[in-house]
Amino acid sequence: MRIERLDLDGFGRFASRSWDLPSGLTVLLGPNEAGKTTLLNALRALLFGFEPTRDGRAWYPALAGGRRGGRLQLTTASGERWTVERHGERGGAGSLIVRAPNGNTGGQETLDRILGGADRELFTNIFAFGLGELQSIHSLSGEGVRSRIYGAGTGLGGMSAADLERQVRTVQEATFRPQGRNQELNRLVARIDELGAEIAGLERDPVRFEALHRELAALDAERQRLVGARDAAAARSARAGQLVDAATPAARLTALEAELAADDSSLDTLPPELDRLLAERLAERAAAREVVDASRTEVEEIDARLADIRHDEPALAAAAEITALADERALHATRAEAHAEAVAAAAAAAEELATLARRAGGEPSWLIGLDDSVATLESIRASEARQAGLAVAHERHVVRAQASVDEDVGRGAQDDPVPDAAALGDRAHALRRLVELRLSGAAPAPTTGPAWALPLAGAGVVAIIAWLATLAVAPAIQVPVTLLGALAGAALGWLAGRGVPVPPETADRGALLAAAGLPAYATDADVAAAADEVALARAALTLRERDVAAVTTRKAGQATLERELAEAASALRSEREAWLAWLAEHALPAGIGPPAARQVVELAATARRAEAARRGAAERAAAIGAASTAFEERLDALLARLDRPAVTRPELRPAVVQELVDQLDTARSAARRADDLRLHLAEATRRARAAATRLDSADGALASLLADHGAADPASLEARVGRAAARRARLAEARVQRAELAGVAGGEGRVAELLAEAATTDLAAAEVDRDAAAREMADTDAALHELSARAGELRAELTRLEHAAELGERRQELSIVEGRAAARARSWATRAVALRLLEETRRRYERERQPQVIQDAERYLERITGGAYARIIATPGEATVRAEAADGTLRETEELSRGTAEQLYLAMRFGLIEQFSRGAEPLPVVMDDILVNFDAGRADRAAAAIRSLADRHQVIYFTCHPWTASLLDSDGGRTVVLD
Repeated sequence: MRIERLDLDGFGRFASRSWDLPSGLTVLLGPNEAGKTTLLNALRALLFGFEPTRDGRAWYPALAGGRRGGRLQLTTASGERWTVERHGERGGAGSLIVRAPNGNTGGQETLDRILGGADRELFTNIFAFGLGELQSIHSLSGEGVRSRIYGAGTGLGGMSAADLERQVRTVQEATFRPQGRNQELNRLVARIDELGAEIAGLERDPVRFEALHRELAALDAERQRLVGARDAAAARSARAGQLVDAATPAARLTALEAELAADDSSLDTLPPELDRLLAERLAERAAAREVVDASRTEVEEIDARLADIRHDEPALAAAAEITALADERALHATRAEAHAEAVAAAAAAAEELATLARRAGGEPSWLIGLDDSVATLESIRASEARQAGLAVAHERHVVRAQASVDEDVGRGAQDDPVPDAAALGDRAHALRRLVELRLSGAAPAPTTGPAWALPLAGAGVVAIIAWLATLAVAPAIQVPVTLLGALAGAALGWLAGRGVPVPPETADRGALLAAAGLPAYATDADVAAAADEVALARAALTLRERDVAAVTTRKAGQATLERELAEAASALRSEREAWLAWLAEHALPAGIGPPAARQVVELAATARRAEAARRGAAERAAAIGAASTAFEERLDALLARLDRPAVTRPELRPAVVQELVDQLDTARSAARRADDLRLHLAEATRRARAAATRLDSADGALASLLADHGAADPASLEARVGRAAARRARLAEARVQRAELAGVAGGEGRVAELLAEAATTDLAAAEVDRDAAAREMADTDAALHELSARAGELRAELTRLEHAAELGERRQELSIVEGRAAARARSWATRAVALRLLEETRRRYERERQPQVIQDAERYLERITGGAYARIIATPGEATVRAEAADGTLRETEELSRGTAEQLYLAMRFGLIEQFSRGAEPLPVVMDDILVNFDAGRADRAAAAIRSLADRHQVIYFTCHPWTASLLDSDGGRTVVLD
């Protein structure tokens, strides 16, 4: 059986992962914590259930997600494909489904049949083991492991023979126990005793019973007489028959004894096994001589092959240098291109640096030396901000000053004549009086209001006009003078139309007209027009006064603006002068502004990076050139030491290095062949010496055997052995004849008497006497038959006369119980015989078949240890094992090194695997990094043994060591890398 595919839905660090596992060997390689032990335990869990922790939690929970568990696709040796699916969140069996090739499903019993009865203990200790199981004999000596291995070897399909014995013994003890009470057969025997006692008490003895019993007694006495007569006749018949039967063997025995008496009795001193011992000694001597001859031939052949090997010692001495040059060869091939790239990079960086310097307006060294620190950039930004702020403030003051000047120009010069305010007041008074006089001389107009209403209204209209006049001179409200005049005329007309009464005045109208600057013929309309003019003039006068006051105020503000403008200009100049000084201090071009200075500083940082790139590229180019030169110098020096011509063309250097590598490989191969041949020579020499020792021992043993039996040579001893064999054959035949006579006579002690009587007895008379006695026996048997028939009739009548109710029931029950007891006793006896046979068979198997397991293990151990250990001593029934070294010493496992003990236990596992597979379905073999404690040679041979085992079993090997994977799978075709 092999595992064709493993699918894990969730187990430890794995989720939704699958692996296809081919037949033969598969190496699963991964670093620590890659999941190798997790996969090993996943295989165990899917086959035998989940193991819990001590506190009942899930062991290897699905940490990466998914449902805990998965599937195994199994292919049996017959080609059937089965699927085993198991899931579970805690320890235990979980949910198990086994799918057959035809689609049917089963459970644990089906899986047990597929696994050949293998359980977790057997699989963990023998088929799926790690370094922990490999380091102890206890994992191999458990009763479950040994019994299942032997069960497989006896054809029980992996069933435990001990379990079968235990089951039979349990049934036996439940059926009968000598001192028991509750066992079934014990209870039946007790009931038989009880029924016998009850029947004896129920029987009756009336008169008829006594008569019948008396007749039966008489018949019994007659029967005894007839039996005596028959016995006497039988004795005569037997005696006569003995004499007849003894005639032939007696005659042959007499003849044999005469021949033996005439033969050489000294031949009896030769042991019966002498012929076998002689043949063994001769065969040992012939085999030893053959081995001696073969070993000598092998030694000579190895010597000749060693002589043919050429040793290139210079190449081997320079192995490290050749290997270093070979490793550096590919790098050297790329150095020319890398050197050109480094030179080009340096040139490009230099060109970039020159371009940056031209943009900055200076030399590269000056640009690289500029300070581009954060403090410098912050100083530039601060100066730029201050200059910008001062420039904005200066511009704002310039604009305000220009606006003030523009306002003065817009108002123009105040050159118009300023009217006399007093004269205007007089005219206004005269005109007002003229209006009052006119109003007072007119007929009063009808009115609906009181008498004081119209004068009040007129006064209100005049007040409104005066208010409007004040508005006309306000700067914010420009009321046209013509509008004021129109309003004043309308007001006066309204007053006149209303017939407002004017109080009478004594003043002369003419004087008032003159005072008003009107002619004496002026009309009311002229007066009204003059009044409008005067009102407008007074309003213009008010406006002019206000303009003069405003100009005075503006002139004072203009001086303030000019002072502030001068201060702003001075601050701006100071800042710019400080900026120029800062530029000179930091070696920046004079006259550039902060933005340009910032760009130059930033170019300095770029220039330094370009310079660093140029310098780095130049250094790389120099380093590459130096490395190339060093490589070439080392190669030239090595070629000179190896007496090889120097390389004249650079492009040939890689080919020359490859030639050196080939030369080294050839030298190493020759050295390895020489080392192998030396090892073989040492081994062949050892075998030759051992064979010579065995030949000497065989010659000595043969000579000792001939001397012990007084023979000059093997031929004479063979002749005596033949005569002794013939004498032993006659002795054996004599014993057979005597045994036959003893059987006829009824014992060895009566043979002599029978021989003497047979020698004097007439054979014909004895035959007649035998026949007469036989007829008498027949007559007596007929009479006994008649008596038996009559006795049966009497007993039948007694049965009819017996009490038929309770006594019959008891007897019937007794018959039933006796039948049951007899059946149970037969079953118990059958099981007892079977149990005895099972025990004897198992012990015999352990004695006789265990050596086959040990022989398989010995082959593996000898192969792994390179012949250092060739035998394993394992006493049946004991959990101990010893190994025999090449020098013949026996060593306990405690006396072995850790690696050798592990190799012993590995070899025993291989032997048990082979033995199990002879009687059951082969199981996959899973190993977890078991070679870590083996030395290089034994690890190599152990890997070869594992590959050999993989020819017959599927082997899955987990390791975190690439060298182990390389030992097992040199070409990597069967290696799966775990990520």
